[in-house]
Amino acid sequence: MIRRRFGIFPGVGPRAERQIAQAGLGDWNAFTRDPAASGLPARLQANLQEAIGVWSNALEQGDPAFFARNLARKHHWMLYERFAGRICYLDIETTGLSPRSDVVTMVGLYDGRRFTCLVRDQDLTAENLAACLADCGMLVTYYGSSFDLSFLRRGFPRIDWDLPHFDLCFAGKRVGLTGGLKSIERQLGIVRDPSLVEVDGFEAVRLWHAHRRGDTAALPRLRAYNEADTVNLERIASTIYQRLCGL
Repeated sequence: MIRRRFGIFPGVGPRAERQIAQAGLGDWNAFTRDPAASGLPARLQANLQEAIGVWSNALEQGDPAFFARNLARKHHWMLYERFAGRICYLDIETTGLSPRSDVVTMVGLYDGRRFTCLVRDQDLTAENLAACLADCGMLVTYYGSSFDLSFLRRGFPRIDWDLPHFDLCFAGKRVGLTGGLKSIERQLGIVRDPSLVEVDGFEAVRLWHAHRRGDTAALPRLRAYNEADTVNLERIASTIYQRLCGL
């Protein structure tokens, strides 16, 4: 997908991108074979050829740090297919809504095959979290730009969180999917286990405190809720990505 987009490069606005498309140059390779066909000013042609070379190399190398630095966040979704196999679907639980006064109680991570849950006071450490993210090329969250990463940057400041980030909350709005995570699931026909239907963020906080008071049933229930939140991100991401590609 990203190789068919030109508006991501400096100096290429909507008008220039339309001009490239009208010239029949459908992707980066087509442009580099015949840049003059675009009709763009010579300097912009040269700059664009140079940028395509650098960005193509970063894609081939699978360099997430490059794109975290150079690609506007609203375009990170375009990397979803490129980093397939290195995607980390992530969701956290906390004691409340404020990163300043509340803490992370649980981090769920899913790589498309295996779900991992790190729990506060058990195995949720910077070392374990960093190990889970060691081969991550892209983060996928729901509202993580505003919530999850705010907590994680504060709670685990030594971990490098500067990765391409596909936030399904904001991306979903661009394709008509609005509301909270469970609302999006319902809109897409994703059905949760009946035992988890009534569990929400407020109940998740209550379950954590119940666990701390010795309720042995609370933590497994909280973990199951976190797993559903995390694993379901994959199906949502795939749908949103396909819809964005069609815009």
